[in-house]
Amino acid sequence: MLQFVLRRITIFPITLVIANFIGFAFAFATAPIVTASDPYSFGTNKLPPVMPAYLDYLGNIFKGDFGSTFTNEPVLEAISRFGGASLGLLGIAITISVILGITLGRLAVRRFRSGVASWLTLISTIGLALPSFYIAILLIALFIIITIYVTASVTPLIPFQGFGWDAHLILPVLALTIQPTVKIAQVTAGLLSEEMEKQYVVAAMSFGHPFKIIKEKFAFRSILATVVLTIAASLRVMIAELIIIERLFNWPGMGRLISTLLSRNSLSGDLLAPPMIAAVLTILVGVFLLIDFLATFLSRLIDPRLRADSEMKFQGARS
Repeated sequence: MLQFVLRRITIFPITLVIANFIGFAFAFATAPIVTASDPYSFGTNKLPPVMPAYLDYLGNIFKGDFGSTFTNEPVLEAISRFGGASLGLLGIAITISVILGITLGRLAVRRFRSGVASWLTLISTIGLALPSFYIAILLIALFIIITIYVTASVTPLIPFQGFGWDAHLILPVLALTIQPTVKIAQVTAGLLSEEMEKQYVVAAMSFGHPFKIIKEKFAFRSILATVVLTIAASLRVMIAELIIIERLFNWPGMGRLISTLLSRNSLSGDLLAPPMIAAVLTILVGVFLLIDFLATFLSRLIDPRLRADSEMKFQGARS
């Protein structure tokens, strides 16, 4: 376990520096797009070499200055305005997905029934076939129709645009939650169903141990490591989908910020600002690395078999 942690800690800074440079270089190389969009700009601009500019940028970072946007707003202040909104939205969505997914997965495995319950198979088939952005569009269209033709009101029944820790959360959370919920439920039910058919479960039931206790305390514990990895994968998908979801619901988070920064039709003064793009990409890569590290660490902590397999592979590679 210690070797695993040390390897990941060593990889973290190297990966973050590479991501930071790629983000800065990309925005730096495409700076003429910003200049060309300025009606008062004439002629062509020749860019200086990227490495001296990036080294100056790194020097300022070590001094605590992470740069400014084209509107002279500090990058950290600009990102902090959006990060809290995205963290809140993600936190609520993933919490609901985990609770509902694990609960549905457990309920789908019943005594005297082989395999997974048919109702979960139906729900999983439908849920996994609908990406979050498609669900978001359907929800917006549905509530527009309800507002116009059912309630006959100018004010929507549930707000589908804007920010607020109230009813504004309902539709974006619902759009983000459906697919991860059914994915977690499907994995939980499938693995739990297979675990309940193993010999130790059959033997325990033959000695009169209650089915519920065997399922909850022993069988579920055996599959918990894989469930944790599935939750981490679902969270990564949620983060990727924020770019579209926040744009559709006009939610002022990191997803909408990224779509604004990279859109040529954007009216934002932060369009392709090198310090901003570098910081956003570094944060995204760091978040993905942290999720992967925590999920893998927890799964190995929960299941000793994973630690044993890893140590055997590491020793085999050294030999």
